[in-house]
Amino acid sequence: MKKDVTHTALFDTLLSGEIGDMYYDLHNDFECIRLTYSLMERKLELRFTNDDDRIVITFHDARLGACSFNPTQPGSTIDLFYRGHFEMNNNLHEMTSKAEYYYYLEFLEDTKLEVFARQVVMEMTRLNS
Repeated sequence: MKKDVTHTALFDTLLSGEIGDMYYDLHNDFECIRLTYSLMERKLELRFTNDDDRIVITFHDARLGACSFNPTQPGSTIDLFYRGHFEMNNNLHEMTSKAEYYYYLEFLEDTKLEVFARQVVMEMTRLNS
């Protein structure tokens, strides 16, 4: 099941909710196991799993605004994930001139990502199906 979260209201959490008819809670029930970025595809993917499910968050037409990464942690618990404002020329903006939105992700292990993307999709699948 997929859910397009590109136009989520500003500062509404994306940590929990529903994808189709399935409830998810990224903070309490999932661990981030992989982060991949392709410059050629301009695509950032974060993969989360628990015992039963996998959630892949894909940022399309993406570029990193900032990244602080702690590679010593084997798995990561996400603490914040939302669409927000960014500052440019001393003003707050929701979208760039290239129609990119700003997303902020923070993990408990001192990892932070600021991502600009045109589209963000969350996909949830069962691990053993």
